[in-house]
Amino acid sequence: MARTKHADDHPAGSALANVVRRGLNGMPPLARLGTAELTGVEARLAEVLSYRYPEAALLSARNLAAAAGTSSASVTRFARKLGYADFAELRAELAVEMRARLASPHQRFSVDVASDRKPIAALLRDVIARDRENLDATLSMVDETRLDALARRLARDSKSLIYVAGSKKAGIVAAYFAMQLAQLRPGVRLLGLSDLLADGILDMSADDLLVIFEPRRATATLIRLLKEARSVGAQIAAFTDEHPPATIASADYLFRTKVDSISLFDSYAAMFALCDALLAAVILHIPKAARARVERLESLNTSLATWARDQVPHPR
Repeated sequence: MARTKHADDHPAGSALANVVRRGLNGMPPLARLGTAELTGVEARLAEVLSYRYPEAALLSARNLAAAAGTSSASVTRFARKLGYADFAELRAELAVEMRARLASPHQRFSVDVASDRKPIAALLRDVIARDRENLDATLSMVDETRLDALARRLARDSKSLIYVAGSKKAGIVAAYFAMQLAQLRPGVRLLGLSDLLADGILDMSADDLLVIFEPRRATATLIRLLKEARSVGAQIAAFTDEHPPATIASADYLFRTKVDSISLFDSYAAMFALCDALLAAVILHIPKAARARVERLESLNTSLATWARDQVPHPR
């Protein structure tokens, strides 16, 4: 979980502490637990927050301190280490994260249905406007250096396998990404989160990369898959929403996206945009290999008479 150090805490006003806080800004509280360097006492506090969440969003500083066997002053220092002014601010952010995670289509149905019916044209404009906001918000959250590093990792021509998975509706984004990436490089495997999962990851090793798509609420099967991937030393890239659980937030490549929607269901527009950017970058890194692979695919499609007659063929 959290990385632990045994040296004394840096003073709250020190230059190094300010650098740490700037690096954590914008991340949800539970995600910060996996990135901050914590002392032994702070690691115990982090463990209480993780294992007693969402109840932890209701704990007072005194109760949290008692649960971790420390003092209220340590709780305050812990909150500042995570980038908050005090524990009250941390607890408020935990409450926001709790509400975001627990929001389901059924719950949103009871609060988001407008009393006045809008014409479809107005709804279309609202959808496009909301997705523009999602895309802008996602762009502000993306670490472009990490995104470029992932693109280079995906383009690496080696024996490395790329496993792709997404549970429930996020499986649609996973299937799209896996299909397109497989046209550019070998070794791409789309995993189904079913009883055949064990068969699908039988060959997974430390040389491989697992790419997951999981917004809003993580499923138990996907979390088990993450644990298995970590157990063999595989790297993990995760595309999620603004409030990933700590298990996902500790991914080697983490990309948070805005998934707000005007309807009952989340928007995946920003996730698809990140997929398209990665695919474009992979092509730029391996143009000759990608072109040869696409041309071979088109030749196979022609040989197998994939396309209906009288249509102009093009790569898909």
